[in-house]
Amino acid sequence: MKSLRTIIEFGTKFFAQYPAVLSGYIIYTYLFFSIVRLFVKTKYYGGTLSDAYDIFSALPFMWLLSVSMVRIIDYRSKLHDSETRRMKSEEELQTKITQLETMHEVVLGLQHEVNNPLGIITLSIGQAKKYGLDNPRAPEIIDSIIAAVHRITKALHKLSEADRYEVDHIHALVGGMAVLPRVQEVE
Repeated sequence: MKSLRTIIEFGTKFFAQYPAVLSGYIIYTYLFFSIVRLFVKTKYYGGTLSDAYDIFSALPFMWLLSVSMVRIIDYRSKLHDSETRRMKSEEELQTKITQLETMHEVVLGLQHEVNNPLGIITLSIGQAKKYGLDNPRAPEIIDSIIAAVHRITKALHKLSEADRYEVDHIHALVGGMAVLPRVQEVE
């Protein structure tokens, strides 16, 4: 049963790939049986020209049917190929959309986790400025912390608003890391 199924699958693939061969088999099989029929009729009943015409009259229609079948099979295979390419393209697009949505979800989660400590840092810096510190470099250090907080906030905002990402290869063990596309920004 399995070998019969394998033979049928092979035949189907072969004739789909070479429809002219199938067409030839059909025409020559019909021609063979027509010739045998003409010989049998001539031997036993005596053949005339009208008998030959009657027997072979369907041959042009068989040829037309065969050519039409070749065209239909060719059209179907082209349609199948284009549909396969379209489905593959649609699948790739859907994968990219899913990746982008996942990245946005990750960034939103990261924003949530980072914004809470940033808020506490910002409030603490404000209080430290208000009460003042004994160290003369304290305002400079506080300003650098404020700049870092703003940098983190800006980076998180840019990540959440991005509509595409690039991947930087970090290391063989680590793999890739998603980064914002590199554009020339004027700051």
